[in-house]
Amino acid sequence: MSYNIEKLNINNAKDYARVNALAWYQSYQGIVNGDFLIQINKEEEIQQATKRLIEGLRDDSRRFLLKVDHDYVGILRVRKSKYDKYPHCGELGALYLLDNAKKKGYGKILFHKAIEELIDMGYHDMVIGCLIDNPTNTFYQHMGGQLVDTNVLHIAEQTLTENVYYYENILSLKNKVDHI
Repeated sequence: MSYNIEKLNINNAKDYARVNALAWYQSYQGIVNGDFLIQINKEEEIQQATKRLIEGLRDDSRRFLLKVDHDYVGILRVRKSKYDKYPHCGELGALYLLDNAKKKGYGKILFHKAIEELIDMGYHDMVIGCLIDNPTNTFYQHMGGQLVDTNVLHIAEQTLTENVYYYENILSLKNKVDHI
């Protein structure tokens, strides 16, 4: 399979919004309120998310879409850390794959892209938040993340907890990713 990583732009913003919403639906069943997961996948919500993405194209985040063959199957967002305890870090703010793209090496490809982008943005260390009940925690641990904290989130009138993983010296991690 051939793949391409595209930077978010006006022409693919709706695809980003659609993949993000569907990936949430597929990944967070039984974790996040089901009605919320259905709601964010409705066309009017996709349109609103697309509008917000286009309006935010000039923010400090960098967003990308993963296209495999001719279909968008994943998204990535990196930015300055949102965590008060880690203000010097870059953050892998979102890495989502649709179910049909999981366990095929694409998560590792997007993880590597995140490291490259954060290094380009001037960061030396990285943090990632992952909901406690999300099976992806094992991926972040496998990729070398050290569990350093938990953080409480409020999503869809729920109080959820995420694990916070820390990666020190991502420049050296960049060289190791291909061998993990």
